[in-house]
Amino acid sequence: MVLRTLMKAETKFKSRKLLKVFFFVLSLVILFFLLKSIGFDKLKDVFVKVGWKGAVILICCGFLENGSDALGLYFSLPKRKNFFYIFSSNCMGALTNYIIPWEVGELVKIGMIKNIAGSENSIKGVVLWNYVYKLSKGCAIFALVLLSLVFSFIMPDVSYQMDKFWLIAACSMLGFLPYFGMMVLIKSNISVKIVKLLKLLGKKNTDELVKKAENMDRDLKLFKKERPSDYKKTFWLQYFARHVSLLTFILCVYFAGFDSYAVSVLILLHCAINLGNYMSAFIPMKFGVGEGIGYIMFAFFGLSGEVGGLVTFILRVKAIIAMSLVSSLIFIPQKKEKNDKI
Repeated sequence: MVLRTLMKAETKFKSRKLLKVFFFVLSLVILFFLLKSIGFDKLKDVFVKVGWKGAVILICCGFLENGSDALGLYFSLPKRKNFFYIFSSNCMGALTNYIIPWEVGELVKIGMIKNIAGSENSIKGVVLWNYVYKLSKGCAIFALVLLSLVFSFIMPDVSYQMDKFWLIAACSMLGFLPYFGMMVLIKSNISVKIVKLLKLLGKKNTDELVKKAENMDRDLKLFKKERPSDYKKTFWLQYFARHVSLLTFILCVYFAGFDSYAVSVLILLHCAINLGNYMSAFIPMKFGVGEGIGYIMFAFFGLSGEVGGLVTFILRVKAIIAMSLVSSLIFIPQKKEKNDKI
């Protein structure tokens, strides 16, 4: 009986693994045909226009964006140690999220950070960071939508459409839904409920886990009240990182030779693409989907969809290079924390 159960579990694990590989390969195929439809010659020309100087600037912007997010994670941890290790762990997790869907990278972050901070602290820190991130990203997108309107008055352009502004502004409100959803889960003591469910399912020795879960739920709920300075630092660093992302997007468009687009339109486009990526998070693919959203959004704004696909692809390459370089720091030997089991 036990052997049969183990065999079923192993078969299920292999099936999930094969499914992930299938979706990954499928996403690469979609990306290939999208770029083929745009034209590989155009893709080559765009990379030539960006050049090595433009590439270095974009990668440095990537370092700044990822570094700001990592510093936010650093301040969200109850016990802080070695920023550069956390920086590389954060990039490793973000890189995983770029390849594998459904926020698997957050588990990678926890797995890496626990080496220097312990399991309990790493879980708390990553959950808190994601909780604040849901709010800061929503606030940043809404603020950028308003900023696009300001730029449309400062530098008027016929391509800026008010109906698109109102539509993106309304959709940006949906960006707060994940934050409110996570807030409800935290206020309902979700950690304790999960542990109690494990107990009902037959897991032994859960009393200690219940105590740890109660402490975790308490820390999550009182983060803003008990550690207001860390909360503000985490929020504003994440907020700043979203503005760096906008700057990178605009620079990428101009470096690629499409400098005729108005800044106000590009800001609104950046928000629309972000919202599109947010709403497509349930799709079990990453490559190709983001480029497709860029293509669709540019076309929706009456611009060249090909430009949207090309720019989004360049930004993906930039992100992979920047995060891979920082992730390599993870291999520097670290003094490990005595691990607490959860």
